[in-house]
Amino acid sequence: NGIIGPDVSMREMWRVYREEGIEELHFRGGFKRLRGAYFNDEYGVTVMLARGLPDDPTIFTMAHELKHHLVDSEIGTVLCRTEEERRRIEVGAEVFAAEFIYPEKDFVYDLFRLLRGMPHHVSPEILVKLKRETGTTLSHTALAKRAVLLRLADEKAFDDVRWRDLRLRSDQK
Repeated sequence: NGIIGPDVSMREMWRVYREEGIEELHFRGGFKRLRGAYFNDEYGVTVMLARGLPDDPTIFTMAHELKHHLVDSEIGTVLCRTEEERRRIEVGAEVFAAEFIYPEKDFVYDLFRLLRGMPHHVSPEILVKLKRETGTTLSHTALAKRAVLLRLADEKAFDDVRWRDLRLRSDQK
């Protein structure tokens, strides 16, 4: 995709979209729980994004919708699927987006470099430092999910973490 590093920009995402034939990108207000939607119909390929999101969640949503374009566009409308099929498709898009923005191997390498050795236990504070030092556009929550999936942290370690407060405290040090 030509993107190097975990700090994906809106400009880079738009370039990838154009290269993949996604020419229509609309920002709409009024979404309550929906951050994005992908359409591939007789009018062409269109991605709709919730207006007003900060760049990081917008970039994640664009990567999520890109997965639908690259993988799911041939299977028909997602709304016609069973709940289990829809859930599998959406989880796949979340995993794709996280890997697109910050590949797992880079995540582990950066943790290794940050901790000066093999990570055995990753805390919320370490993830805040990792995000700050790498500039990744992947959210703290997504970084935490990845740490849990890689068994570098216990899921309970991230219960009730207030990422913004933790980041602000870390910045004051």
